[in-house]
Amino acid sequence: MDLGEQARRRPDAIAVIESGGRTVPYAELDARSRHIAAALAATGMRPGDAIAIRMPNGAAFLEVAWAAQRSGLYYTPVNTHLLPAEIDAMVEGKRVVTEEVYERLLATPVTREPEECEGRELLYSGGTTGMPKAVRKQLTAGPMGDPAAQCVQVAMGLAHYGLGPGSVYLSPAPLYHAAPLVYCMSVLRLGGTLVVMDRFDAAGSLELIERHRITHAQFVPTMFVRMLKLPAAERARDLSSLRLVFHSAAPCPVEVKRRMLDWFGPIIHEYYSGTEGYGHTAIGPQEWLDHPGSVGRPGGDVRIVDGVVYFGDRTLGDVGFLDDEGYLYLTDRVAHMIVSGGVNIYPQETENVLVMHPRVTDVAVIGVPDPEMGERVLAVIEPTADATGTAEVTKEELLAYCRERLAPYKCPRDIDFVDLLPRDPSGKLRKGLLREAYWQEHETRIV
Repeated sequence: MDLGEQARRRPDAIAVIESGGRTVPYAELDARSRHIAAALAATGMRPGDAIAIRMPNGAAFLEVAWAAQRSGLYYTPVNTHLLPAEIDAMVEGKRVVTEEVYERLLATPVTREPEECEGRELLYSGGTTGMPKAVRKQLTAGPMGDPAAQCVQVAMGLAHYGLGPGSVYLSPAPLYHAAPLVYCMSVLRLGGTLVVMDRFDAAGSLELIERHRITHAQFVPTMFVRMLKLPAAERARDLSSLRLVFHSAAPCPVEVKRRMLDWFGPIIHEYYSGTEGYGHTAIGPQEWLDHPGSVGRPGGDVRIVDGVVYFGDRTLGDVGFLDDEGYLYLTDRVAHMIVSGGVNIYPQETENVLVMHPRVTDVAVIGVPDPEMGERVLAVIEPTADATGTAEVTKEELLAYCRERLAPYKCPRDIDFVDLLPRDPSGKLRKGLLREAYWQEHETRIV
């Protein structure tokens, strides 16, 4: 079960549809991937070596990734929004493939293809809260399609959700993130069609679902919010082709999830895991309705120690709790906790309330310096603007809205308005950058 097998079985089937409408059949994607693999081998690269891919979303990116996958190489997708020092750490010791290098590899004459064996992704975690850290997992060095390879096991798991020949999968997020990359590689391994967006756009996603008769898709909660807040005319798309939608990356506000289930139907499945590869939960739509807010019932050794979720003796840095039936609920990230007057405040709860205000486009709640309390709660709001570009909501209105729904100590003491919050293209908020602006002149600065 791999790209080559799918190309042999269904050479003319469409493998990738890019945002601009270009379509790439399996035979073409496979041939280019094989050529790049041979060109990399001609430069002396051998199984166990590593490359970095710094390219935009599209078929070319996936051709390079599959060249590494079938060559037994590690491959690291590079987030081009990181700082130069962060990128340097990620590409150190690796051959970097850019668009220009890709073209040169395709133009390189090759005489023979290397023997194929399974490679795997070499991902980095922690880029939104600190310097990225390598998550190097063991290579199996087995033949393509080796059942022992984790990538094959992931693909087999997705096949149970109906992904395979005939399925059409929408990927709206950057391929340099773990889930989009792994899922897209798996869909190609299974013989489905990928619709790869160059960047997320709420209205554009719905249009693509209608146009390409998307059957499966994966989003993050921020994308759900953006789609829900579209005008009714832009939401009025035929979404009847959808069979299943995955979401992950961050806990979804309960009200957002309920509205999405009402809109899309009972087809939304959630999972929780980390790039590190340990810890995993999943929950289906009906199970979630019975346990709203849960990310599922974890297997194995899960413990809550001082509010922090541990899988065995390891943690992904999340705060949460287990209910009486063993279902896990996530409260926030440890790194985002605000300590005000000795009281722990988790901003996610406040954010979940404020983001549902009809005139709020986006929100981040952070702790900022306070001479008496140490930290005070501040909401940074990206307001919805009217046709003239003027914000339609006031500070007083938002503070009152929050106080009606939360205990006073959880509510912001103040609100700042900004034109745009610093989210990366996957929808993750770079809260560290936001906090830095408020703490940079403070002697006990928090990063």
